[in-house]
Amino acid sequence: MRKSIIDSDKLWELLERNIIQKATSPKDNFSSQECANICWSFAKEFGGQQQQKKMSFSDQNTSLLFDAMINQLSHKLHLCNAQDIANTVWACATVHHPAPALFDAMIPTAIEKLDEFNSQNLANTVWAYTTVRHPAPDLFDAVAATLTVTATMSDTTNSNSENKISTFNSQAIANTVWSYATKGHYTANSKIFLDALATLAISKLDSFNSQELAITLWGYATLNHYLPELFDAILHLAIQKLPSFKSQEIANTVWAYATMGHSAPELFNSISQLLIERIEIINSQAIITNAATHGRVGYPMGNLSPKFSNNTSSSSTSSSTNKIDNFSSQAIANTVWAYATAGHTDARLFDAMSQLALLKLLSFNSQEIANTMRAYATVNHPAPDFFDAVSNLAVSKINRFNTQELVNTMWAFATLSHPAPEFFNAVSNLAISGLHNFNSQELANTIWAYATVYHYGVNPQVINGILWEATQKREFLKSEQIVTILWSMAVLNSIDTQSVMPLFSEISKRYYSSPTNFRLSREALSQLHQASMWYSEEHRCNESLLPVQLRQECFKSFSSSENILSELQLDVLKTLKSMPSYMGISIIEEEKRCKRTGYSMDALISMQQQQLAIEIDGPSHFVGYTPNGATLLKQRQLCSLGTTLFLSIPYWEWDMLNLNTTTNNNNNNTNSMNNWNSTSNNDPHHNCNGDIKRKQSYLQQRLQQVSFL
Repeated sequence: MRKSIIDSDKLWELLERNIIQKATSPKDNFSSQECANICWSFAKEFGGQQQQKKMSFSDQNTSLLFDAMINQLSHKLHLCNAQDIANTVWACATVHHPAPALFDAMIPTAIEKLDEFNSQNLANTVWAYTTVRHPAPDLFDAVAATLTVTATMSDTTNSNSENKISTFNSQAIANTVWSYATKGHYTANSKIFLDALATLAISKLDSFNSQELAITLWGYATLNHYLPELFDAILHLAIQKLPSFKSQEIANTVWAYATMGHSAPELFNSISQLLIERIEIINSQAIITNAATHGRVGYPMGNLSPKFSNNTSSSSTSSSTNKIDNFSSQAIANTVWAYATAGHTDARLFDAMSQLALLKLLSFNSQEIANTMRAYATVNHPAPDFFDAVSNLAVSKINRFNTQELVNTMWAFATLSHPAPEFFNAVSNLAISGLHNFNSQELANTIWAYATVYHYGVNPQVINGILWEATQKREFLKSEQIVTILWSMAVLNSIDTQSVMPLFSEISKRYYSSPTNFRLSREALSQLHQASMWYSEEHRCNESLLPVQLRQECFKSFSSSENILSELQLDVLKTLKSMPSYMGISIIEEEKRCKRTGYSMDALISMQQQQLAIEIDGPSHFVGYTPNGATLLKQRQLCSLGTTLFLSIPYWEWDMLNLNTTTNNNNNNTNSMNNWNSTSNNDPHHNCNGDIKRKQSYLQQRLQQVSFL
């Protein structure tokens, strides 16, 4: 068997050398058909997927052969028929042999002879021009127009003339759609052509394989050519054929449905289950591989770079593993983006995909990082291990990010309250010289991200630069973007309050020009109230620049928000009520509103004839263990503008007082809480009392600290 393979290779090499010798000899001449057939034969044998299976024995000679054939053809283009043209350009594209002069010269010849092309010739030709990225808009439009005309004539005259569109098979349909989409060729003729191809595709769907289904969907979505009947028809077939879908095909499919906004919950559910199963196979294989290598199991998936064996006991398991192992970084990014865009939140899938992304992280480019991060933030799904890894990787790749990618990544970190100080510092230093390239949304999102995580190390030049750019572009900013920038300035507590006057004035101008049509979301009205307090009251600047009626609307929106008591709040309030009588503590009001600021306080208590506001801050108030921007703004404004003392109780300190979590805390935290945890005992009844006593002791110390200030 080995002997025949060697002989076959030698035969091709011998043919190659002889063809080159004859083609370069002045005595010999190849016909146009012979040139095309020779190129096609060598491309079929050694091009495309065949190159991955066997290395070409003489890459240089193959290149010389194609050059020789192209040189011969260049003088015989007028003799080429449709098959010659299609075979030649297809061959060059398949072996990645550049021939721009030939491709240019072929265009008018191909257009002139389009009537001679059959469906396979047409599909191969547009595929070839797309694959080598050679511009050919006239050819693409002529193909679309010719096929549309023949289809229309056949339908209206009921003649026996060939309707070429009807002869397209599934591969030709998919490749043609892919070609037009990749080229971005979307003209009046191509729109009609795409409609006709879609109608044909629906009638031939049973012959489509998974790759052809995915490519077709991707093409129509890429061109934003929405045909609900096509997406509906493919939907049911895709679910049936789902086990045969490869990772990239899955990614392209969900991306297309999400991009078009076409509801497909059953498909998304089925894909979720399939992907979770495949990732679980990878996880188990990785653990087995590491156990064999290191003699133990239990490594977390995020720390693995497993190599999978091809010899498994189950062929189906092996197939699934290979498919998921080939899941590229682009496929991961597109898949989670699609689920987030479609609003299809599957916690198990997002958990599994984040672990898979960790394995592939080094192959992610900046766009894939940004899109993946944004997807997790959009569905509000934390992925701390992945975000930690991205934080480190993104800093090393910071110069490869464009403006939108930088801003989207920052937005994701801030939205999920995930600390990434090194990345935020890197963006701050990089953005100084490029702020003029930021659009209005990017300006607003950038300053919002810094304010939300309260990144106090942000370069002042960035803050000033964003404010200057926003001021220059204020007439083009949306009202909510202006409010976001003002709120962010209030959080970061910029000293130069006068520099924000133009933005306040712009909001006022828009309100005065059309009070009835001026619209802000409830969140924006609340933020505008906080920014107004910062400008006019915290810094005692001039009277508020906002109209009185707008200020009233802002205050009303801010002070009418409803709060739902959490288990943490109920537990703290219960403990406050149980405090010893000698401390003189009484709860005046729960969920008390500060009349001056409009802020809600979890409780207003009296302690020895002194009033004290208590705020019980859960996890949403922090980035790591640092209060976020909104929390710091509230604390600052209540302390400076409120009329009572203020005490904040962070959730992690309270959690440490619970007996069940005491032994799980790290030494630093445990040591800091020793005074409050000193009553532990193994007796359950004593433990219950111990919990209460620890919490009472903690509150007593915190209350005394505040009252002594």
